[in-house]
Amino acid sequence: MTPPRKGRPPKVTETRIVEAVLAEGFAGLTVPAVAARLDVSTMTLYRHVPTRARLLAMAWDHVLDAHTWPDRDLPWRGLLRTYAVTLWDLLARHPGVVTEMSTAILPARMADLFDDLAVALVHQGFTADKALLAVDTVIDLTLDHRRGVETLAQPVEGTTGSLRDQVSTLWQPGDQTAGSQVPARQAVRRAMSEAIAADPRIWFGHKLDLVLDGIAAGRPADEDTTDTGERPAP
Repeated sequence: MTPPRKGRPPKVTETRIVEAVLAEGFAGLTVPAVAARLDVSTMTLYRHVPTRARLLAMAWDHVLDAHTWPDRDLPWRGLLRTYAVTLWDLLARHPGVVTEMSTAILPARMADLFDDLAVALVHQGFTADKALLAVDTVIDLTLDHRRGVETLAQPVEGTTGSLRDQVSTLWQPGDQTAGSQVPARQAVRRAMSEAIAADPRIWFGHKLDLVLDGIAAGRPADEDTTDTGERPAP
């Protein structure tokens, strides 16, 4: 008996769609561009993924699911810090995703990540509402800071520099405008100038520690039994 002929593998599968999105990049992603990478029509792609928002969510869900996340058995402070830095690094490896996903559908894996962290904190003595507040604050800080880093890197229309360059110029300590020579103002401007020039990942770590200090300060002493006080390096 002659075996049945095998047909061609389908051009459009979830795996191939995700691969096309990642190859194209999240920033400014368009459905026609992804369809072109798949060598299919835009309408064909829309039959598999009905909206651009769902296309973005599908790809980011895959990235989150494929990534190896840290152990959730860490003490609460190390847990939140390690997950925040891991997420920041993941966002940095996929430029544009933090901006694009702000208008897309929340991926299921992102919701799971949020939920898993909050549950881990409850197991360490947090009340459910305090656990949610802590996780929400840390994740918001991570997303907002990464979005700000990408915004500062954008070129300023009519100039050859970036927004970061323009902001840096505004905060120069040597500014001679009225009131700028007050010592405290000069100190603040020097600190801001140094912050702008610093590695954004390190600055993010400082902001994150400040938030974690606040979470620790808001916990009653008898609840705070798992905080080692250790602060991993950024």
